[in-house]
Amino acid sequence: MISFCTATSADLPEVFRLLQASGLPIAGVPEHIHDFILALDGERVVACAGLETHSEAGLLRSLAVEADYRSQGLGGKLTQGILELAESRGLHSVSLLTTTAQNYFSRFGFVPVERSALPPALAASEELRGVCSERAAAMTLAL
Repeated sequence: MISFCTATSADLPEVFRLLQASGLPIAGVPEHIHDFILALDGERVVACAGLETHSEAGLLRSLAVEADYRSQGLGGKLTQGILELAESRGLHSVSLLTTTAQNYFSRFGFVPVERSALPPALAASEELRGVCSERAAAMTLAL
């Protein structure tokens, strides 16, 4: 039975394990771990997604699902949870960077944009300061 919860600092090792196995960066995760949502199978972290808040803009980051748990809707539930969290905080938009999931995120209303069109406040994110590949597509969703 899969359950969902908000991450704590104690979850960092499991989140790092999952992100590294998925080829995603871990830079900046500790600073934002309390805005991560986890999917748990028992006590094992099998999926995660995080929200970075910078002024009135959010960055959806670190959406990862263990291979054995894919195609079960976990990514969608986590994405929806992050969008609800962003709305509850009064954010005006949520953006993301992706190298492989542009079609996936378009299902939630995200649209491709040039990086230069992302909210300027997101420049504070380590993901946008070079941790994420320059070839990663930028996408945004107005809330």
